[in-house]
Amino acid sequence: MTVITTLIPSTSQSTTQSQPLRRLKSKLLTEAKFKEATEANEVLSDKQKRARYDQFGHAGVGGNSNYGGGNPFSGGSYSFNGQNFNFDFGGDGNIDDIFSTLFGFGGGRTQRRRGADYRTVLTVSFEESIFGTTKTVQVDGKEINLKIPAGIDDGQSIRLRGHGGPAPDSSGEAGDLLVQIRVRPHKTLTREGYIILSEQHISMIDAALGCEVEIETIDGKITMKVPAGTQSSTPFKLSGHGVPMRGEERGPHIVNIIVDTPTNLSKKQKELLEEFRTAKKRGFWN
Repeated sequence: MTVITTLIPSTSQSTTQSQPLRRLKSKLLTEAKFKEATEANEVLSDKQKRARYDQFGHAGVGGNSNYGGGNPFSGGSYSFNGQNFNFDFGGDGNIDDIFSTLFGFGGGRTQRRRGADYRTVLTVSFEESIFGTTKTVQVDGKEINLKIPAGIDDGQSIRLRGHGGPAPDSSGEAGDLLVQIRVRPHKTLTREGYIILSEQHISMIDAALGCEVEIETIDGKITMKVPAGTQSSTPFKLSGHGVPMRGEERGPHIVNIIVDTPTNLSKKQKELLEEFRTAKKRGFWN
């Protein structure tokens, strides 16, 4: 498969985080956050959706029921095979608590005495964080199969309700198990939100004449066309090769082209470049 999408040509010679790349990332991440905010507002204004969200999380209001993707609240409950757990950012995942924290209103529920929360750290590969996986964690000698949602990011936590310390009395409830996810770095790919990033080095000649390059994506290698005259730090967007967002939708993979200046030239190569420079000064190449 050959893919090409050129975005925001640039004459900048910086190798990473160029202005076009920063501008493109900002635009894409803003679009993703706007979609999440719209979805969150829909859930908030619909009583049935709010009830489904409180019970089943994002999967209950139209999310991907296999592993989940994005989440309109950047955290919330997920239910897999009868296990209820959620991304945790300090709250308990209930929608009333989330919006009470953000906007100053909420459910005002009576809290029962709870057992202690247990915490552990689980490391997954970059690929597993993108596509989701199942891992086994041990708590008090018991093994628990934990399904990692697709798109989970480094540092996020999954909360398994009722898998923490025992209830302090008969009227209380067991604590929760909070599993913090650590993602091992990939050798060539990085991630920012829903975007996967990589760099591709090409020669000055290939940049001038155009070429095809093989790009390593999270889905495997694909061939990308680089048009003639491409400048260093020009970003290319590969749609649908990024991080899962919601349902079947995925973010993009951005490839930042780096044009390498040749070094250790032979005498003949230097002569050819001198001829090119002389011809350009005379206007032959304008």
